[in-house]
Amino acid sequence: MLYKRFGDKLVIRLKKGDKLVESVREILEKENVKAGFLTGIGATDNLEVGLFDPKTKDYNIKKYEEDLEIANLCGNISNKDGKLYTHFHITCGRVEDNAQKGQIPGSAIGGHLNEAIISLTAEIFVTIIDGQINRLYDEDLGLNLIEF
Repeated sequence: MLYKRFGDKLVIRLKKGDKLVESVREILEKENVKAGFLTGIGATDNLEVGLFDPKTKDYNIKKYEEDLEIANLCGNISNKDGKLYTHFHITCGRVEDNAQKGQIPGSAIGGHLNEAIISLTAEIFVTIIDGQINRLYDEDLGLNLIEF
């Protein structure tokens, strides 16, 4: 992974084999980022996402091991119990096997990003907020909500 800081911005380039969430968290901790948001694009061939089930108050986890284009990575950066808390979502495109000549039929998958291993590269831009945003667990929803 490579990155550079430009004032309140971080530009990150991940390499093949880098773990997206792990790498971004490492940089955020090194740069002492307490609050912010990010966006990114790239490619993965190993993805784990979750979809929250409000009835069970837990995530249904799904793993994908195929070539996927990261069409959108977005998320926010905050703190919970004095520690870095990241919340990322991802949308990936995939090509279907039944492609006809001249067409690229496909579909999109997405959800809460647990981890993605980069297959080619990823380009991520972080905007740092000067301040601190905290999280507090909400028993009724089963989620860690933003608190000020």
